[in-house]
Amino acid sequence: MKTLSVETKDISLEALIEMAANDTIIITQDSKPLFAVVPVDPDDLQTWQLGENPKFLELMQRSWERLHAEGAVPLAEARRRLLEAAG
Repeated sequence: MKTLSVETKDISLEALIEMAANDTIIITQDSKPLFAVVPVDPDDLQTWQLGENPKFLELMQRSWERLHAEGAVPLAEARRRLLEAAG
């Protein structure tokens, strides 16, 4: 973990992001913690991006509505259908 004062004017946002790629950066003001910039796992980033994607959210909503309207297919039946379609 590294600490960086907000009063430091000579660091760019890009440099801060690069620093945080491997380590948590604590930004302080008047020697008190203000916020943290943390490394993000690529899988977590993808999850966040999906959760913010309007097209994905719309697809999930339609799927949810279809599930409630038509019901679910048991896993065994889904496997059977997939094997039947493949073979």
